[in-house]
Amino acid sequence: MDEIKVYKEEVNTKDELVARIMNSAALIKQERQDNLRRATHTIAKKVEKCIEVDGGIFERLLWTVAIFEVIYITNKCNQ
Repeated sequence: MDEIKVYKEEVNTKDELVARIMNSAALIKQERQDNLRRATHTIAKKVEKCIEVDGGIFERLLWTVAIFEVIYITNKCNQ
């Protein structure tokens, strides 16, 4: 998670502090939703591959999905 700094700059008013806290909470909520969406997508892909091979061995089919996820995470961390 990107570091959220409510006090990065001096806070001059109560309203400014409340606004920063609310913005930070919204960012945290959005990131959690994004993480849940990615996890759900990964599970759906695994189920899809399992169905494709009629319950057989499907892990080898997932390597492309895993590679794209690693690339996405790496790019996100480098931003």
